[in-house]
Amino acid sequence: MFELIIKSAEPTHIFGTWDRVLLSLWRGAASSEAATNLLKVGREFVAKSPQRPLNFLSIIESRSPPPSDKVRKELSACFRELAPAMKHQIFVSEGSGFRGALVRGVGLTVSTLAPSLLPFKFASSLDEAAITIGRDLSPAAGGAEALKTTVAGLRRALDERYPPE
Repeated sequence: MFELIIKSAEPTHIFGTWDRVLLSLWRGAASSEAATNLLKVGREFVAKSPQRPLNFLSIIESRSPPPSDKVRKELSACFRELAPAMKHQIFVSEGSGFRGALVRGVGLTVSTLAPSLLPFKFASSLDEAAITIGRDLSPAAGGAEALKTTVAGLRRALDERYPPE
């Protein structure tokens, strides 16, 4: 089995890696610093991961507001640079159906700013995202269920460092 490695944690987000997956969980507003840090973590992950395919999974909690236009552009640059090494870039929006539509709208704006051969995918749930990515994990990783357990661990790590109010 593979271990979750926490790469960065702030009150608004946490980034980690596990097997062939770069993970981000957003709890608050995305900042320029967070976008820069995500790119740094992503570059390191790609450089240290000769096994392919790699994947990116982002969970956006219901309390996370849309990023500013400036941060959207910075995130676009990040995703554009990392896309060639990724098989999937999947976003999961937690919350209501309206919230999911809002996140998809922001994602479409970001993807327009970061055109690549790898379009963003939007999953309606972590289950859906895990099934998609699960097929591209290392054989010993444990599949979709292990990925969901890892995301729960990522969330716990953020809760422990910065307890929700």
